[in-house]
Amino acid sequence: DFVVETICRLDTEDGGLPVYVFEEDGVRYGAYMSRVGAPACVINLEEVISRGAKTVMMFGSCGVLAEDIPKWGIIVPTAALRDEGVSYHYLPASDEVSFGEVADLVKETLEAAGENVRLGKVWTTDAIYRETAVKMAKRKEQGCIAVDMESASALAVCKFRGVKFGQFFYTEDVLTEDNWDGRGLASGVKDQADRLFGLALNCLKAL
Repeated sequence: DFVVETICRLDTEDGGLPVYVFEEDGVRYGAYMSRVGAPACVINLEEVISRGAKTVMMFGSCGVLAEDIPKWGIIVPTAALRDEGVSYHYLPASDEVSFGEVADLVKETLEAAGENVRLGKVWTTDAIYRETAVKMAKRKEQGCIAVDMESASALAVCKFRGVKFGQFFYTEDVLTEDNWDGRGLASGVKDQADRLFGLALNCLKAL
């Protein structure tokens, strides 16, 4: 158990987003719930970096592009395909952005905690209702195993700002060319919270 306090709020018109701090073994860590979507996520990230963050570990849900990846599985992205706009304001144009050796470090840390980890490329899109069958087929041909809305942008801003960045996903819905299976999207996440937060903290320490 941690003693948690609010260190600041990231101000927005809807009341702001609290950033919490807790201490373990003499080390203080910050935590906050990032908003959904690349622009909102990067606004929060820019603000915590401006407040002194030097290492960031992000975790959240993703959709998977293969039915053999079970719900609550763990994916560590090796690269993010840039099908959004934010990352292009931070890095030169390219098809994707790589996590490099950080992906291997995150994978090793998660496996040491007993997790079965899938490594692979993720497709970052900012158009959630335009994940069409044609696009999905193309992304799978390009090697993507999952889809999200923030990864490429968050990684780009951290590279631009000189901040170390790691990430993993827990898997939820399945997208295929034929149908979408929500698999109880967002249900049960509270039951997984301790596990997921503990894994993220382990990875942050390793970074």
